[in-house]
Amino acid sequence: MGCEALEAAKVANLLRRVRHDFANHLQVIGGYLDLDQPERVKDYLRAVMEKMSSERVLFEALKPEAALYFYEQLNKAYDMGITLHYEDLNIVSWEILKEYDEPCHSMAALRQEKVESDEDKMVYLSVYEDEQGVEMFFTYAGWGQVPKRIRITRSE
Repeated sequence: MGCEALEAAKVANLLRRVRHDFANHLQVIGGYLDLDQPERVKDYLRAVMEKMSSERVLFEALKPEAALYFYEQLNKAYDMGITLHYEDLNIVSWEILKEYDEPCHSMAALRQEKVESDEDKMVYLSVYEDEQGVEMFFTYAGWGQVPKRIRITRSE
């Protein structure tokens, strides 16, 4: 498969997922309305809008290729049962992260650590780049107040 066909397949898979998620949101809203629970509809819509607002930052702050990569990482995290929220993305050369499937590779390892609750897995992530590589800081309430720091060093 050529490079263009591979990229088209990635975009098609992403669109398929977005459509699937959108349909799920509509089903949840419809269910709450059928149960005559308008307050739950409002709460659910508020949560969906907050999530979309945090995702919008990716597409406004990064180059298109990087934005798609970080969005794919959001989806991978969600598949692991983790809600990933990017707090700060100070990065230009995101390819180093792609090479190591980061941040999801590190989240999978961090997830193995004991956590207080399996219910709300909201992980906040800040990514900073310097000449030597990239530092990622993961914050999760179940791990305490100190963020987990992971450094990826560029190979010479």
